[in-house]
Amino acid sequence: MNDEVFEKAVREFRERIYLMILKYVRNKEDARDLTQDTFVRAYRSRGSFRGDSSIYTWLFRIAVNLALNFKSRNRLSSHISIEDSPEIYHNENPTEGLEKAELHGRIDMAVGEMPKRQKMIFVLRYYEGLPFAGIAESLGITESAAKANYHHAVVRLREKLGPYLKGEI
Repeated sequence: MNDEVFEKAVREFRERIYLMILKYVRNKEDARDLTQDTFVRAYRSRGSFRGDSSIYTWLFRIAVNLALNFKSRNRLSSHISIEDSPEIYHNENPTEGLEKAELHGRIDMAVGEMPKRQKMIFVLRYYEGLPFAGIAESLGITESAAKANYHHAVVRLREKLGPYLKGEI
């Protein structure tokens, strides 16, 4: 892959890669760093890109691996700052904004407690909207394994959030 093609890929996919990583690591600074690392690694190994998959899938795979490694190195979950919850500031009803932020926090906590493969698959499917075939290709697993992990993630979330969503908390 030549430099021109690589630069075009950076411009085209930088924001999508950043948002995917942000949803997984839940910290803007860490997501920016990991996004930069993704493109640095991709640039260094651009000569080995064979074109077996799309450029986005190749970049995505690098980003997923970096995010997974980052989360396993940093066992303590990244904190979410109040600045990362703009609905608190821009909502006409402050109570409603805080309730929304609390729900997002509970969801993030429940997602954060998932096994790492389930968490990554949930993030890719639910937040990124990727098809199971794309998730399977990106993670190097079968499509049925991706579907099964997603199903287990959803069941886990329902168990964790059920009382809260039913108004019992």
